[in-house]
Amino acid sequence: MDIFEIFFSPEMFKHVHKETNRYAKQQINKKKQEGSLSPKSVFALWNTVSLQEIKKFFAIIMHMSMLHKSSLWNYRSSRLIIHTPYAASVGMSRDRFLAILTMFHLNNNNAKTATGQPGYDPLFKIGPVIDTLITKFQDVCTLEEQLTIDEAICPFRGRIFFCVYIKGKPHKYRMKMFELCEAKSGCVYNLDVYTGAHPTNSEHNTAFSVVDRLCDKIKGKGHCVYMDRWFSSPKIFDHLWGCKTKAVGTVMSNRKEMPKQAFSEKLKKGEKNIMPMGSLLGHQVERHS
Repeated sequence: MDIFEIFFSPEMFKHVHKETNRYAKQQINKKKQEGSLSPKSVFALWNTVSLQEIKKFFAIIMHMSMLHKSSLWNYRSSRLIIHTPYAASVGMSRDRFLAILTMFHLNNNNAKTATGQPGYDPLFKIGPVIDTLITKFQDVCTLEEQLTIDEAICPFRGRIFFCVYIKGKPHKYRMKMFELCEAKSGCVYNLDVYTGAHPTNSEHNTAFSVVDRLCDKIKGKGHCVYMDRWFSSPKIFDHLWGCKTKAVGTVMSNRKEMPKQAFSEKLKKGEKNIMPMGSLLGHQVERHS
């Protein structure tokens, strides 16, 4: 619990508590104005959720993530073949859990900018949690010299326009993220969620922009960043070297600005070819067979 609260602080629980009650009030008022508030609906029977109930709700959700069942109802089933007592032992009824799940919210909908308008944020609804987690990661993670940048996935089948589908993967539907991690421990230091094409900046999702954003707070501190061929390019290596940050990465021979002469000869086993590259000549192409 002490470790969990380092990342998900008491302040975050209070934020979730406030926004869940706010959303419930907004929805109930909306249905009253529309005249569609059914007397037996979850909205009509809603009671203000307490901070303690939010914590119990999270406990049940975390338990559900470790024990997968085919439906929400099965977590409360008394059938011996699928019965698990934990959810009931927490002290929250099934109907109350489902009511909180219906109202659960992380941000104020009234402050959301409409799609297509300046300032629109696809991650608005979960923005406070992501921002808090990144801040906590950077407060807690002790960086050594070697860091890595790579893609990460979060399996997800919800209705969001930036969910990606990749055939042949164990989790075909997913949210894609880019992460900067401390190489030795694997601790995440910074992350960037892929949200599709940027409405005003066509360069937002390029490899150069992604690496530049992830490395923003480590520039000039002598770190060395390792990356794969999608991120690597003379342009980003040149940029990082100018910011006093080293970089190592696999490369594609046909990548723009890559020196063609470095790939002109086929190497034999055990051979390597080293060639300076970039306008600052502070880095090099090193080919190994």
